[in-house]
Amino acid sequence: MEQINNFIKNVKETNLIDVLIAIVIIIIFYMVSSLFSKFVMKILKIKENEKEKIKNSDMYKAIKGIFLCIGIYIALLVLNLPEKWFILCSKIVKIFVILNVAKVIAELISPQSKIMRKVGESEKFSENKVAISVISKVIKVILYIIAGFMIIADLGYDLSGLITGLGLSSVVIALAAQELAENILSGFAIITDKPFEIGDYIQVGSHAGTVEEIKFRSTKIRTAENAVITIQNSKIVSESVVNVSKIDKRRIDLSLRLPLDTTASQISGLIESIKLVLYSNTEVISNSLQVNVGDIMEDAIKISIYFFVNIIEFTDFLKFKTKANLSIMKLLEDKNVKLCYPSTNVYMKKEEV
Repeated sequence: MEQINNFIKNVKETNLIDVLIAIVIIIIFYMVSSLFSKFVMKILKIKENEKEKIKNSDMYKAIKGIFLCIGIYIALLVLNLPEKWFILCSKIVKIFVILNVAKVIAELISPQSKIMRKVGESEKFSENKVAISVISKVIKVILYIIAGFMIIADLGYDLSGLITGLGLSSVVIALAAQELAENILSGFAIITDKPFEIGDYIQVGSHAGTVEEIKFRSTKIRTAENAVITIQNSKIVSESVVNVSKIDKRRIDLSLRLPLDTTASQISGLIESIKLVLYSNTEVISNSLQVNVGDIMEDAIKISIYFFVNIIEFTDFLKFKTKANLSIMKLLEDKNVKLCYPSTNVYMKKEEV
């Protein structure tokens, strides 16, 4: 209370004209700050269609705050305050300038900014919007940490002792949050390597589903049962990830077991008929089709059928597979070729009387 009274006393002792000049300077800077903010935003090529949208933007408010702080500082110079009060007020103004500058830079590197949009359009990041968001957040965190250190230094605290303390405590934090750090690093690896993206259908271990969200610590997928599973990023990196959405064709592998008494002419005719039926289907990749006598076993003759199809969507693939199987069964009926049942030889020992 005594310090406030001393401050008021000092103001009273100050020349009244200086006070009026200081007030006029602050008012002028306040009135001109809007025009200055719009001018700076125009230089930075930040375009907004609506005036209200400009006034409500964080960038506009931060630039306006910096300009107003400059006016307040000039007013402090005019007032000729005692050195102790001038230093105190100057530090307060400087803190506000640092915070507003940090906010302006943070807005310039936001994912929606023109700078980050250009980065996103580059070849490296054109198909990875999540990486742009993560990079923006990391830079913002570093930016505000630097701003915080600048404010602490300006207040007169010894940063060397603080940094030393942080160095010692970071060991404890690293040990306590080792799993968290591992998940965050794994998340960054997922975002940069892009084994999958939001909307892809993936298989991770025993889990399968559509990717809904990728965060630093974990990834969320929605299963076929409409349940959402959260998987730690460290587990995803350590597992084999199958990205079903990236396939450009699907494989069908069938086998027929024919009885041993099936004639060579029947088998040859059946193979040619199967090839003819499958070749006629536009979904079958013709140069991948293989129909051969696989093995002649002790209880059956095995016919192997192998080919790829241009069908990606899983439901359509199942429909095609059903249609192909029915077509082959129809061929077997037309050619009067039976499939053999699995058999087992049983040997019985006759005991002597």
